Amino acid sequence: MPTNPPPSRSSWKTVLLIAFLALLGVGAWVYYRIETWPQRTTRDVLRAFREVAGAAPKITYHDRVVFEQTKDALELAVVTRETAVERDMEHEWLGSKKRIRLRGTYNVKAGFDLREHLVVRIDGHRLRIELPPPRILSIDPQDTEVLVFENGLWNRIQPAELEAELRALPALARKKAVQAGLPDEAVETFRKRLRDQFGAQYEIEFADTGEAGVDSALVVTIWALAGSGFFGVFNPCACVVHE
Repeated sequence: MPTNPPPSRSSWKTVLLIAFLALLGVGAWVYYRIETWPQRTTRDVLRAFREVAGAAPKITYHDRVVFEQTKDALELAVVTRETAVERDMEHEWLGSKKRIRLRGTYNVKAGFDLREHLVVRIDGHRLRIELPPPRILSIDPQDTEVLVFENGLWNRIQPAELEAELRALPALARKKAVQAGLPDEAVETFRKRLRDQFGAQYEIEFADTGEAGVDSALVVTIWALAGSGFFGVFNPCACVVHE
């Protein structure tokens, strides 16, 4: 009865050599993936931020800076909301009353000042992202209406008074947008865009952004009102302002 010949010594050596080379190849591939992980993650982070924000953050890996933040874009407007506000001023002097009532409509934009702190810390598959505080970036006028313009018999509305009331409207629009949570909406919208961009490959953690920043528009408005004498122009008479 025929029998199969036993495997030769050379065939076993071939099998062992192939197995050894396969293990060596897998080890080399694993080593390459580990060693190049920071570079590949850095590329993913830069691609995501340039796609979402048009900017590049500072990137660190185990507290070592691997990429410095660039200032390609100064600001990032994330959300825009149309905001309408009204302001009503009444002033009485010796029984003569004058009244102004204004309505303003503005497009209020909220987002981030990209010149501030923007950092991504890489820790394996976890990315800790530190965003600057959200800000009201701009208050763009769309429409202004004079609803009431009533002069008293001898208490007349002065041009400076009307100008001061008009200048107060943007600050009211900003206040209303902040109270309605527009800066917080900007943070949540931007976080969602980043998560969608990274996908499930990374675990995303966001640091607390802190309080919403104060934009220069509000400061300019306050100084403009002070400079026009608005806060003292009606004294010593009775003046009532409704927002």
